[in-house]
Amino acid sequence: MKKILSTLLFTALTVAVFAAGTKGCDIKITVKNLHDSKMILAYYYGEKQYVKDTFILDGKGSCEIKADTNLPGGIYLAVFPKLNNKYFEFVVSEQHFALETDTNDLAGNLVIVNKSSLENKLFYDDMKYLTARHRESDALSKAYKAAQDQKDQKTMDEMRAKLIHVDSLVNAERLEIIKTYPSAFYAKLLKAMQPLPPRDIKDAPHDAVGRLIDSNWVWREYKNHYFDNIDLADDRFIRTPIFHNKLKEYYTHTIMQIPDSIIVDGDRALNLMPPKGEIFKYTLVYMLNEMANSKIMGFDAVYVHLVENFYAKGYSPWVDSVQLYKIVERGRVLKPLLIGKKAKELSLADTTLKTFHSLYNVNHRFTVLCFWDPDCSHCKKEVPKLAEIYHKLKKEGIDLEIYAPAIMGIDEVKKWTEFIRTNNLDWINVADPYRQNNFRFEWDIQSTPQIYILDQNKTIKAKRIGAEQIEDFIRHEMDPHYKPKMPPIIHDENQVEPH
Repeated sequence: MKKILSTLLFTALTVAVFAAGTKGCDIKITVKNLHDSKMILAYYYGEKQYVKDTFILDGKGSCEIKADTNLPGGIYLAVFPKLNNKYFEFVVSEQHFALETDTNDLAGNLVIVNKSSLENKLFYDDMKYLTARHRESDALSKAYKAAQDQKDQKTMDEMRAKLIHVDSLVNAERLEIIKTYPSAFYAKLLKAMQPLPPRDIKDAPHDAVGRLIDSNWVWREYKNHYFDNIDLADDRFIRTPIFHNKLKEYYTHTIMQIPDSIIVDGDRALNLMPPKGEIFKYTLVYMLNEMANSKIMGFDAVYVHLVENFYAKGYSPWVDSVQLYKIVERGRVLKPLLIGKKAKELSLADTTLKTFHSLYNVNHRFTVLCFWDPDCSHCKKEVPKLAEIYHKLKKEGIDLEIYAPAIMGIDEVKKWTEFIRTNNLDWINVADPYRQNNFRFEWDIQSTPQIYILDQNKTIKAKRIGAEQIEDFIRHEMDPHYKPKMPPIIHDENQVEPH
């Protein structure tokens, strides 16, 4: 039922074809019965809405949006605070047109004055058509629900067939718009919302006896053709919520959620976009921010890839030099700490402050590296949990050691040693109270505790996980069939780039 009604329940959004002729906009908006009142002009940018400007409706309920330059194409909103922030949407691409409506029904009664905007006419004609079909679908859905409650299968089948028919009418009407107005942005937008045609399984590779060789062929074809229906050179898509939703679906549900796949498929998508276009900019910023904010362990590898291959190579001219330096420097710090990299050497003093212990001299199958602060409230909870897990696994004979650098100054040594004794932290306790070592920067210690798991070669296998996740991870490393109770997460604090 949801699939049948999906088209009917969609709130149509559009943007228009580029205006021809001289630059500059002159858009008149009139709202009958609403005079001497404020109108806020807003616009979409990705998933969000932003205020562009504020205008005052005159005594006739009119205002003009005038400028010497064109308004960027997209979907704009005319918002009226006096009407409890009710609004209507309109398309900006043609730069000279007039819209008129009234307070009874802002969108329903909207008129394009003198047919001055083809795109807005397409938009509102389609909206009216959808509204009519929506009323039909509502009545049919109620009838279907009543038949379902009465277990009347015959009526249910009839209502379902009628719903499918109404849905087909909407699809046919929109396909006609796409066919009749191929250069209109509204047609482009409708096309972008059309499902991709199914790939013919006959084209998939088969062996000599006709068996399908690649079971992932259909998914891979869908993924590779995902953006076929979107004109990635048309930056007006950015000023609609459509592109953001498509982009989010691609990165979170269409491609495999492992760093290597995100890197390959992310690059492939970016390579489809003009590098100087707004869509490229939006996509690159979106990807960097998603990776910077990701709670999934290992996704910082994608962040580093984007920094090295795009930001550091001049593909982000919109970023000022200070911000760019921070982003590139962040990537440089993270790179040696990625999953699969060999951990940097550490040699720090134990509680005597005289004897030094090398991380590389810890010869065990697993080394847990725990950076902590004896004065950190979270550490005071996590480190004792780590001790419990450590003793439990050691008792089972698991070849494990913990190397625990304390982040502190010389005045905290007593507090450190007392915490060690009180909580029976009988592992390798080390520190750098005189701050002679640069490990805080090299290991990106921005918060504590920070936990890494290294293998016998000191290769980073896991990072920034909670104490309670260590047991799951080590058991899974020892037995791939072991099912962890919870997935490892990280809490990276990467440099996020604002849109």
